[in-house]
Amino acid sequence: MREPRTIAIFCQVLDNYGDVGVCWRLARRFAHDGKNVTLWVDDLKRLQRLRPSINPGSAEQALDHFTLRSWSDAAPLGVVADLIISAFGCRLPEADLIRMSAVTPAPVWVNLEYLSAEPWVEGSHLLPSPHPRWPLREYFFFPGFTQRTGGLLCEPDLLARRKAFDVDTRSRFLSRLGIQPPTGSKLVSLFCYPSAPIASLFHMMQSGAPVMCLVPEGVTALAPAAGETWSRGALTLKGVPFLEPDEYDHLLWSCDLNFVRGEDSAVRAQWAAQPMLWQLYPQADDAHAVKLQAFSALYSESLDPHCASTWGSFSRWWNGSQHATPDWRGLLNALPVLKAYSYAWQQRLASIPELASSLIEFARQIR
Repeated sequence: MREPRTIAIFCQVLDNYGDVGVCWRLARRFAHDGKNVTLWVDDLKRLQRLRPSINPGSAEQALDHFTLRSWSDAAPLGVVADLIISAFGCRLPEADLIRMSAVTPAPVWVNLEYLSAEPWVEGSHLLPSPHPRWPLREYFFFPGFTQRTGGLLCEPDLLARRKAFDVDTRSRFLSRLGIQPPTGSKLVSLFCYPSAPIASLFHMMQSGAPVMCLVPEGVTALAPAAGETWSRGALTLKGVPFLEPDEYDHLLWSCDLNFVRGEDSAVRAQWAAQPMLWQLYPQADDAHAVKLQAFSALYSESLDPHCASTWGSFSRWWNGSQHATPDWRGLLNALPVLKAYSYAWQQRLASIPELASSLIEFARQIR
């Protein structure tokens, strides 16, 4: 059993900021534990939106105590590392596979899969896939919500920082963004794909209890620009800047309800211990609907049945189902129960192995 000290992570950006967000967090998490980490990304402009300090034209640069490198084509990269992570099934150049197969001991090669609550994930987690030409094995590694998966990515101090985010800290954070929620209003954050029924949501929000909805710039043209505010009926729409990831955590912690999209923001919303609605990455074959059904069943299995029905129906509608009826007022009324449940869910997730630690422990066993 040998400790993996060098780690290479490869990311081809498909899902806007979700893929690169996960890989950046993972690289930073490993670097925090003293690992020598290199993150290869094929679209540094997407990462720059999350980390504005980087230079997207640079082939190599330092970022958050790891090395960031541009992955521009299929040319040999000269990769040598104890643990090699192909994020979300991305393919490595053939020359690097040959190089990896010549190293003794061979590196541990992991395909970090997308997050899913589907039951088959537990049976596929850690399965090996022998390479058809070279003496290499790629192992399927699934993040997940149960003990029989790789768990979710979480910094060691995240929950302590979340707990320390009190009313006064929240007020100071919101003030820095120019946010002054109307008295008695619910604060909602909205981060979604263009396919979401945004116009219908805003129409619903105009009736009933007062709501201030915070929309990061670039999410939808139906919201005001950053710093501007619109009011329609019970709804106040506020444009906010596109925040760096740690600041986005603070936004999630500050809101009574969070609409999130993709994998990275969904995981952060669950660690936030606030009510959430997750828009999964839309897929043409409706595979996202199956994933949503699996997550909803697992997430709400201990939730009050009435609240579970309201939340589940709204989730299906938000993800494009034509057979679900959204009840906005019912969802607002359910927020106190959902708030308490969100904390219990956060604690449940914290009781299973954490993703980065699980990857290191697996690599130790293989080596």
